[in-house]
Amino acid sequence: MSVLAVGRLAPECIARLEEDGLRVEARLDADAADLEACIDGHEALVVAPGVPVGAAVLDAARALKAVGVAGTGAGGIDVDAATRRGIVVVHAPDAGAVSEAEHALALVLAVLRDLRTGDAALRGAAADWMPGCGVEVRGTSLGLIGVRASSSLLVERARALGMEVLACEAQVGEAAAVGGAVDCVTPEQVMAQADVLVLQTAGTDAPLLGASVLPGLRPGARLVIPSAAGVVDAAALAQALTDGRIAAAAVAVEPGDVPAPLLSAPRLLLTTPADAGTIDAARRAAVSVAEQVAAVLRGRLLRGALNVPAAGDDADELMPFMGLCSQLGRLLVQLAGAPVDAVEITYGGSVAYYDTRLLTAGVLGGVLAGRSEVPVNFVNAELVASELGVSASETRESGIPDFPRLITVAAGGTGGAMSVSGTSLGSQHKPRLVRVFGEDVDVAPAPHMAVLRYVDAPGIGGKVGTLLGEWAVNIAHMSVGRGKLGDEAVMVVTLDDALTPQQTDELVARCGLKYARAVEL
Repeated sequence: MSVLAVGRLAPECIARLEEDGLRVEARLDADAADLEACIDGHEALVVAPGVPVGAAVLDAARALKAVGVAGTGAGGIDVDAATRRGIVVVHAPDAGAVSEAEHALALVLAVLRDLRTGDAALRGAAADWMPGCGVEVRGTSLGLIGVRASSSLLVERARALGMEVLACEAQVGEAAAVGGAVDCVTPEQVMAQADVLVLQTAGTDAPLLGASVLPGLRPGARLVIPSAAGVVDAAALAQALTDGRIAAAAVAVEPGDVPAPLLSAPRLLLTTPADAGTIDAARRAAVSVAEQVAAVLRGRLLRGALNVPAAGDDADELMPFMGLCSQLGRLLVQLAGAPVDAVEITYGGSVAYYDTRLLTAGVLGGVLAGRSEVPVNFVNAELVASELGVSASETRESGIPDFPRLITVAAGGTGGAMSVSGTSLGSQHKPRLVRVFGEDVDVAPAPHMAVLRYVDAPGIGGKVGTLLGEWAVNIAHMSVGRGKLGDEAVMVVTLDDALTPQQTDELVARCGLKYARAVEL
């Protein structure tokens, strides 16, 4: 399989892709027109941060399965267009965590020791500077508002320096994300008690720290904003620094976009945003994305795919079942003989303990096959299902004694209620059909199959085999499920060739069947 790599990517990214047996075509520079011209035929696209990938490029990429951005964000990718086309988008949101934590800690040390004023004095720009304006780090309190991937690392390093840490639990579960034992209090308490306040929230339309909020900080406190200047009112911050209500501050700003009040504010250190990263972070992101892209092309899905909401911690465990789920969905629709608008999925055994949304998307991908202008898979199945008015419900049964894991898909159809069940066998998770219409069978899914229903009686199997022989259609495997003699039975056969609708009608008429359906998988 082929990967197109575009932009200034770390050499380790290319090397990692090639280690996985992928063929890599590298282009240092390529605009949108270049990408449209050369993307077709590649199964994956890996780009450096800032390289745009729009809908037109994705339209031209008929074989594309994955797009990877070797950075912490994917702002240049049309994620909606990729999702609609069933293309997985991956990035490396946590690759810069160490760099971000160290960046924030460096700013904390800088404002506590008042390094900015000392630097200005030595350059002759701070005539009123006096030695001894800074404070020791040990024994001071660090207040943390907002949680990022780097937060727990920042807390760990701050504690190692003897700092007390206070954290604002802005969202449920964020306490654990910042190191467990931190004292989680309200934002107001953090601002009132912290010697140095680190604000890690995202920028908003209205500044979180405005003129009415800044007075709530502890008198003489220090302020660190390592990611987005928009969270603080620039004019109010400059005035607070001038008045001495805030002893020192460090604020991240984008180059060329520095708010005017901050340019002349005293004791203020301006810095680039934390997510600008380091060489190490860039290298880590590139390798991470290469691994994720290779995994997607090999039928795996690592945690964190940007446009697959169900790709959580269980994703890599569940991906081996995706082939089975898709086959069950496709089989169900063909047995129903009409489009299915509502499907019921029962997860039994060990799979019932996982987050099964990913498997449900796989079933929907099979159910919707052929009903959309774009190929449907676990990436876009939920979107396409919503547009077509198709629903899926999940039921979990942890106690299935016959199989360690069992997936059952059911719906109504022209022949009445339809249901198919499958499991997987061995370390390679080979799909196996084990129930059809509630009757036990044992057959490996095959490209050409037929499912027959009839009242169980001697000679039915012989009639079916004889008629197929007349048509020179060879039976590869046959499995019969039945209750007792005289009840309805189910026969599933895998064939070397496909049956036509006319042939299935003739099977019903000449063999005394109640139902016959050819299935193509």
